[in-house]
Formats: sequence, C-alpha cells, structure tokens
Amino acid sequence: MELKDIEMRPNRQASLKTRSLDEWLGEYVVIDYGMIMLCREGEADIRANFTEWRLNPGAVITLFPGDVVSITSKSEEFKAETLRYAASLLREASMQLEHTVYSELKADRCRTESATLTSIVSNMFALLRMYFEQEGCTCLDQLVLLQLKAFFLGFYDYLYRNPIKRTTENGTPRTKELFNRFMRELEHRYRESRDVSFYAELLNISPKYLNMVTQRITSHTIKTIINQYVVLQIKQSLTTEEKSIKQIAWDYHFSDLSFFCRYFKQHTGMTPQQFRRRACQNRS
Repeated sequence: MELKDIEMRPNRQASLKTRSLDEWLGEYVVIDYGMIMLCREGEADIRANFTEWRLNPGAVITLFPGDVVSITSKSEEFKAETLRYAASLLREASMQLEHTVYSELKADRCRTESATLTSIVSNMFALLRMYFEQEGCTCLDQLVLLQLKAFFLGFYDYLYRNPIKRTTENGTPRTKELFNRFMRELEHRYRESRDVSFYAELLNISPKYLNMVTQRITSHTIKTIINQYVVLQIKQSLTTEEKSIKQIAWDYHFSDLSFFCRYFKQHTGMTPQQFRRRACQNRS
C-alpha cells in the first residue's frame, strides 16, 4: 500500500513522509530537526556526522538536530519512511535521559539487521499515522512526544543488550566518546571559533590527539570537519537570514569582511554575494 505523506503544518511539530532523499545525494546538509528513518526499499549509504552507514530494507537510523548528513550513494528504488520532528520535541523527549544515554544513541544510531527494532519502528509509525490522518486530533504533539520518549528509552535498552562488536579500525569507546563530545561542542560553538586548539582545550586533550581521534573515526582531519561544518552553517545563514553579509561575518567572529569573503570562496568557489544571489534565484 502506498503511504500517504503527512507534512508538517504550522500548528504541528512533526511529519510522516516516504522519501527518496534525493536532496541529500552528494550534498552535506546541517539539519535543525530530528528524524527517525526506516528503510523500506532499496539501499543507500548515508553519512551522519562524517560517519557512514549502509541502509538496506528494515534498517533503522536516528538523526539529531545539528547533525551533518549526506547520501553518498543510493539505488534508484531507495525509499525510506521518516518521522521528522522539531528540535523542541526532542529536547522534551530526552529531558529525562542521562547524558551518557544520549551520547550512546548518537554513537550507535543505526541498526541494519534487527527484525525486533524494525517491527517496533514500523508499528510506531503505523500508530502515529492513524492519529495524523484524523483532522480533528488536537493532541498530536503530545502523542508524538510520548512515542519519542518510549522509542529513545527502548532503543537505548536494545543497544545496551545488543552492543555492536566494534573493530579497532572503527575506534575504541574512548575515541568514540571524544569524537561525540567534540561534535557537541562544535554544534554549539561553531560561530565562536574555527581553531583546532580551541576545541582541544575544551576537551582537555592536545590538538594532535584530537586530530588523531577524528581521523580514526571519520578519515577526515579535524580542520576539515570544522571548516565543512562552519561553511554549511554560513550557507544556511546566507539563505535564511536577512542580515547583511558584513553582519553575518561579525556573527561568525571573522576579523573583517574581506577575510570572511576569502574564507567562504576558498571552500565554495564563490563569494558570499554570489552564493546568496544564486540561492535567491533558485527560490524564485
């Protein structure tokens, strides 16, 4: 049966949709919402925070606000059913989860061969879909919130009982935790600094060790990850904010407008003015 897409409405904080994710193919995007994704058909390789997972039918993956996501490859028939929800719902749903629980969910966010987890998510989507399709339902946000709370607690319990056997190439628990802490700091402080030493100091480790951690986990240098994340956020600011380019440069703590423009062009091949102009043309 073809599933009907249920989009976010102005008074709703969640949506159900079957997607091919073409808009993520070959493009890095920073999302400002959470998402639970269930692969229904085909296969795809998805990157979340510079770590890659293979999705096949039945695979479940969770994405969080601030994640850097991209589809590196996918089959033509790939389709995923998704529950997308506002960051505010995630904050409330995870309020009672300990910090270590949330960190573990981000580190071990995808399972590809679990009939139990596939069934749980599929049934959760089916239940929510019945509520979404009722036009008169007045408590959708609370229903989604309760389902998210149950999902996060249940998913964490499942991960605790069924840990993935990690190889040394994928990083030790220590390096995984350090990388996740770095990404959390980057998500909150990307406007403040682009300096490797700044983030290493926050984690109480050396810049050399932080670089080793990120290369072990992602195969990218720490500087590459910082620059990619900052540039993605600058693009979003140029597209969604009405501030002048000079003000945006100031918001991102660039010393002057000229340096900001050189930095952006170095990483995108165009000036901020050219990028903003092209984004406006694409919207019109």
